[in-house]
Parts: sequence; C-alpha cells; structure tokens
Amino acid sequence: MKYLFRDGDSGFKEVQGEPVDKAGPFRPWALTPDGRVVYAEWKQTGSGVQSIFDLAFSGFQQRTTLRSYDKAVSQTRRREFETELVRDAGAHVECVKQALDSVTHGLQMYMMQRAHMVNGGVGEVIEKAGNVVKTRCYSNTGSGRLGTEVQRPTNGLDAWEIAIKELRGTDIPKIIGIQTALANVLTRDLKFSDAQEKIYKDTASKVAPSQGYLYSWFDATQGTPLDGERRGREKTGGATPTTAPGLTNPGLVVNGDGEARKRGMDEWQRNKTASPFLKGIDDRNMVFGAGRSGTTGELLKTYRTFGSTAVDETFKQYLLACVVYLVGGGHHTCHEIFSVANLLTPGGGPKEPNAKLSSISSLVKGAYVPGKYVRHLPDSYLAASHFHALQEKYWDIAMLGHLHGIFR
Repeated sequence: MKYLFRDGDSGFKEVQGEPVDKAGPFRPWALTPDGRVVYAEWKQTGSGVQSIFDLAFSGFQQRTTLRSYDKAVSQTRRREFETELVRDAGAHVECVKQALDSVTHGLQMYMMQRAHMVNGGVGEVIEKAGNVVKTRCYSNTGSGRLGTEVQRPTNGLDAWEIAIKELRGTDIPKIIGIQTALANVLTRDLKFSDAQEKIYKDTASKVAPSQGYLYSWFDATQGTPLDGERRGREKTGGATPTTAPGLTNPGLVVNGDGEARKRGMDEWQRNKTASPFLKGIDDRNMVFGAGRSGTTGELLKTYRTFGSTAVDETFKQYLLACVVYLVGGGHHTCHEIFSVANLLTPGGGPKEPNAKLSSISSLVKGAYVPGKYVRHLPDSYLAASHFHALQEKYWDIAMLGHLHGIFR
C-alpha cells in the first residue's frame, strides 16, 4: 500500500508500505481535499496554533488545503468506513456463505425432524414456516424485507417458495431476516428439541436483552420511550424511510436506489443520562448508533441453535453477516454489535464466570477492545483483495480505530 506522511521539507510525501515504524503506528494528522489521510509521528498533536501553522505551511508547499484530523473527522470517517465495510462484504456473500448455509441447513433439518409432531407431516410444517415468513418478512419500512405489505403472498406455500429461493441466494439481510423469523416464531409452535432448547436458553442467558448478562446493560424500562439509562438512548420524534446508506448522514431522507427503511439511528438518540455505555464511546471518540444491540443477541441465538456453538471462523462469518444486516440497515454501529457478541467468546471471561481461561495472557489476548475491527472479522474476508483496498483507504479506522480517544 501507499500512504501520505508529513514531511518538513515538502509538506507531505507519498510513502510505500504501511504507516508504521519500529515504535508502532503513526497517527492520522491531516486530511487532503480528496480524502486521503496524512500521517505523522505521535508528537504532532493536530491542534493548536502551531499545528494550524504546520497545516498551512504543509498545504502551501504542496499547493493544497489540508484539514486537521480532529474529533469530527474521526467520527465521520468511522461512519464512512463501517458503511463501506458492509457494502463491500454484502457484495461478496462468499465470505460468509458457509455460516449462512449452516444455519439454513440446521433449520431445514429441524423442520423435517419436527414434521412427525403435526398431522399434516412435512406439508403442514412447510405451510407453517411459510406463514411465519409471510407475516414477519413483509413490511413497508423494515430492513431485509422480502417485499412490501401489498406484495405479501396470499398463502404460506407461496411464501415458502420465495423464502427458499432467497435462502439459496446472495442477499445477506434477506437471508438473516428469514432465518431469525423462523428461529424466533416457528419454534413457538413446533418447539425445539431438548438439545436445541438448552442451547437457545444458554445463549439467551448471555446475550438476550430480557435476561442474563445483557439485561444488566439495559434495565427494566426497556421498550419505553426512555428505554433505560444504562442503554443511553431515547426515542426521537420519529424516523422517515430513507435509502441513505448505512450510518452516513444521520437524519437524511433520500429516495434513491435501494431499500427505503427506517434506520434505527434515526429512530433513537442519545439521552442525557450519565450512562456508562455513553461514557465508554465518548472516551474513545466512537459514534452512537442506537445503543447496545439487543437484535444482535436474537441473531446469535439463531446461529448457535441451528448452526454451531463453536467460537471459530464460521462464528466470525455469521457475525459479519449480522454487521451487514444491522450496520447496512443503519440500525447499529460495529461496537454496539461486537460488544454483545463478545459475551459469547472465551475472552469475555469477566462476563462469563464459567469460562475456562488458562492464563492472564489468554484473557488479555481475547479481551474485547472497543473500536478494533480485525479481530472480529473472518479470515475469509480479511484475506480478500477487496478488503485490502478498503483497509488501505481507511487504515486510520480499520487498523487504528481503537486509538481514537486522542481526538475526543
């Protein structure tokens, strides 16, 4: 890769390689008009009279105008990076297909195994599944919907035919939406096997917002207009469907190509309480989406029950699919998703009393670092050339996002 580095003689110069030296990474220092980051040694503070002079002088030498890399630039670029991340990953379903297919296969096996519980056998189970899809996957403003309310099929069999086609396709939000609807609703009627119920309840105790560990991060007022001091959010005056991508331009209403949906980030806003969650993101100069994600818990219950309980490469693939669904829909930031998913990993030891941690070093290695991305992404995506191009453009966020507390 190539990057721009602050230079005392020429203002800044292009350098081959990554913006690091033996002492560690360089800091983002300024931004060019075309959006390229100029890096510098950490002693460059990026603010104050001297830095303004340095920016002007560097710009004069290069005959360009530089903008100081500050709090606002950091947050804007984080929104841009996460939006571009889901756009890129969403366009390459092969990076997460193994995980998605494992859940689809698990759901189909479950349906076939439970067919003996109903008089109509397999046909009745398919009709029930189709009715769930018909009811839950068609709306006028939801993300990942199969269609609007007027496009809703007239019967369950037709709805199931559409669902099967989508489950074999490449639209990640639609696949996630179908899988979660079946896992959360169809199972109320057909019931889990004993083994599945045990996994479902175990996962719920860790990541469901109504109980267990995650409940302590919310509180008893969830679902009210305030939705709890701990969660740090409250309802806005309402959201209007928009096709604005991902987390960009909060509140912007546009009617372009793509799915018009109500974004969670437009439906919710920060409240004025001293929430530990809000303090945490402020200390790291991270952005607020809609508060810590309860939906992530619902999605991961689906994966663990019908896919796998292992925290491995496939788990990371499904987590990336969740990010495509939730960040792409404008509902949550990566941190609001990762911090919940981390409760299922051994590195979440402090939240999992029974986790077997062999040493302090293993805890440190697995510990969740807010603002850090690569640890949570699957190798199937990290090894791809299209991710490398995105990483180069947004190195300041993709690789250094956990250090942006210096800009707060």
